[in-house]
Amino acid sequence: MVYPSRRARQSQVYTMASSGMLSSGIYGLFRLDGGPVDPRDVDALGLDGAAVSGAPGSAFAHAVDPHDRAALHRIEVDDALTILVGHIEEPQALAARLNVAPTLPSALLARAALERFGRDTPAEMIGEWSLLHWDRRDRRLVLMMSAARRDRLFFAVDGPRVAVAPNLFALSRIAWIGNRLDEAGLLVSIGRADLRAALREEMGDRTMLAKVRQLEPGTRLTIEAEGIRRDATPILVPQSRWTGSFDDAVVACEETLRTILRTRIARTQVPGVLLSGGLDSSTIAWLAAQERAAEQRMILLTSVAPPGSGFPDEAAFADAVADRIGLMAEHVSPPEDADIYRPSDLILGGASRPPMPVRHCLTETFQARGKALGATALFDGSFGEATVTVKFPLTTMRQRMRGTAGRLRRYLAGAVEEPVRHGPFHVRLSPARLAALPEAMRTPPSAPLEDEIRRPRDPWGYLPGADKALLHPNEFYPGALRMEFPFRDVRLLRLFAGFPAGFFVHDGLNRAPVRHMLAGHLPDTIRLRRSGRPASPDHMARLQRQASAARGRIAAFRKAEVEEWIDLDWLDQTLAQIAARGPANFAESYEVQLTAITAEFLTWWRSRS
Repeated sequence: MVYPSRRARQSQVYTMASSGMLSSGIYGLFRLDGGPVDPRDVDALGLDGAAVSGAPGSAFAHAVDPHDRAALHRIEVDDALTILVGHIEEPQALAARLNVAPTLPSALLARAALERFGRDTPAEMIGEWSLLHWDRRDRRLVLMMSAARRDRLFFAVDGPRVAVAPNLFALSRIAWIGNRLDEAGLLVSIGRADLRAALREEMGDRTMLAKVRQLEPGTRLTIEAEGIRRDATPILVPQSRWTGSFDDAVVACEETLRTILRTRIARTQVPGVLLSGGLDSSTIAWLAAQERAAEQRMILLTSVAPPGSGFPDEAAFADAVADRIGLMAEHVSPPEDADIYRPSDLILGGASRPPMPVRHCLTETFQARGKALGATALFDGSFGEATVTVKFPLTTMRQRMRGTAGRLRRYLAGAVEEPVRHGPFHVRLSPARLAALPEAMRTPPSAPLEDEIRRPRDPWGYLPGADKALLHPNEFYPGALRMEFPFRDVRLLRLFAGFPAGFFVHDGLNRAPVRHMLAGHLPDTIRLRRSGRPASPDHMARLQRQASAARGRIAAFRKAEVEEWIDLDWLDQTLAQIAARGPANFAESYEVQLTAITAEFLTWWRSRS
């Protein structure tokens, strides 16, 4: 067995001791011509340039995870450096496939997988990770990302110089990279999913900065003097058709979820679970409570209405789940002064693009309270709707008749149904910017006339949203507690892809897999719930209450010349209307909030450019 050299072990100690408020992930500087790395570039990344000052070498690499030191893996052997940040799931099984020792260090196991599987490594080496491999002899750099994005990974290449970091703006501080804007890249970053999908081939890996690119999940990037090669491996591929019964499928689902949670809980000192009392979060809380160690502490965090507000919330449902699993839910709500229109500087700088989370006040509250209670990671039930908690249309005659009857009732009641039409962007762009849009962005892509549908005997496949789930990094901002998303685990997605779509509904129940799985484990008031309540109960009221203060920021936006991008007149008028009567609907609330947030981001960015 090969172990890290003395030099490698010293590098690991340095890695752990100097992480500070850096974004989690891999940092690196490389010279493809064998020249020395410039210590000033190391300083620009927020690291210690003295570590390479005066020392010959064409490579400098550094790994950061402020909360999970066990996620940092590094090996220097055979004139090559391999760094893995993250975790390989079922490493013993992978080692057996590779015919290597089951106790092989993770960095060496990743290297062996890379040598065996090549570009297909993200499909075969299950887990959430970023990988860097530097061949000193050939001066060849390989970057790779798992099927699901754990940390972002940006890179820039200029002649023989290569820089790598998990934060876009860290790279922009390097003199030879800079912060020159890629206007099309910025526009796509604030575009809706259908626009991004339509332009994916044209835009590739571009970002809002002209000299910086981003590695996508499931992709291998090879950089050498002769050029750059990108290879992407298919992740969500068709699976063999399930031949067992529905009951067999429920058992397999539970076993898979237990496997996923068991390993994640085991490497989390104090897990926190975001519990709403809905099907997704309740399933995670129940299984996490069962799979934790006997004396392992676990925290439940529940979003509730502010005291005295009278807004409906999920408190009673969450408390029912907590009581059944023998814990108490900690009730939280954002502080009165948490600004819904302006995220913190940490969020603005950590997103590496205009941030789009509309519930950032609640997310920051979960982070703050989780840290105060000692949590070391937060488990989130997002993305369950692609598998265990699916609610999706089937093309049965009964469903068609019910849909027709519903439309008839609305027609007789005088309700006029208008198709929902969205522009191609999440934010309201200025008239000048709209007039100057590239041709491909001027007309939004055609939306399908109806949702994708399945017949009962069709394969479940991968439902809309499964691919998007893999794109989300799970660090909200530098230093934030990592968010664990068990429902997006590729093993679960692949299991469900082989089920027949008829399993969506079984014994008269929609969301049948999870309702059957929870039978006898959680109260029927939870198991049979048909609808939920707002995740952030005071969200709409906060938008109205803080709209006038947000209008006060318009002058600062104008001074920063944000109206080059944003329609500030529309923003001012709409905020005035919301201050007077509240948001007219969710669509308006999203657009005005995201427009204000983007204006804040552009103001923040220009103040640092």
